[in-house]
Amino acid sequence: MVFDQYFMVIPVYRLSEDKYYSQMKEDFKKLVSRSWDVNFQRNNPGMVEGWRRSHRSSYGGDWEFNEVVGHIKLFFMGSQIRGEYWSTESRRKVRTRKKRFEFKAHKLVAEGEIWEKTSDGVLAAIEEYLSRCKKELKDRHIDLREFEALKNHVNWLSVHKTTNVFA
Repeated sequence: MVFDQYFMVIPVYRLSEDKYYSQMKEDFKKLVSRSWDVNFQRNNPGMVEGWRRSHRSSYGGDWEFNEVVGHIKLFFMGSQIRGEYWSTESRRKVRTRKKRFEFKAHKLVAEGEIWEKTSDGVLAAIEEYLSRCKKELKDRHIDLREFEALKNHVNWLSVHKTTNVFA
């Protein structure tokens, strides 16, 4: 059963942004060192930079939108926090520009109970749920930047009341 009363979508990446760009940089260094010696690279910086741009594109482009392999769609069901999980079709997650997402599970981990019916209590349940999601997807990077930036500015009790599937 797929719900549409979710309140936030959390992206899941194949690997962290730092690791992705580090791997891209190392791949480029290997490619350049096999093709050109250090003197040629030093004397032709424009050529090296052009190849770097081309390599970035062929490697997979920018991390933020090209390395996402899943999404956790958070929603409330009664006094519980849950998260649908959507992931790419392929079993093996590799660098690719062609992705198709499919519904995987109506809850990624067991639901979290909201014990205290206050904004802080709802936030605590969400944070605990996301912590368990991180453990479940230990080989993936769950991007919580937007959640972290917003969490202290949201009335979570109000969000719970207005987006609750069984409210």
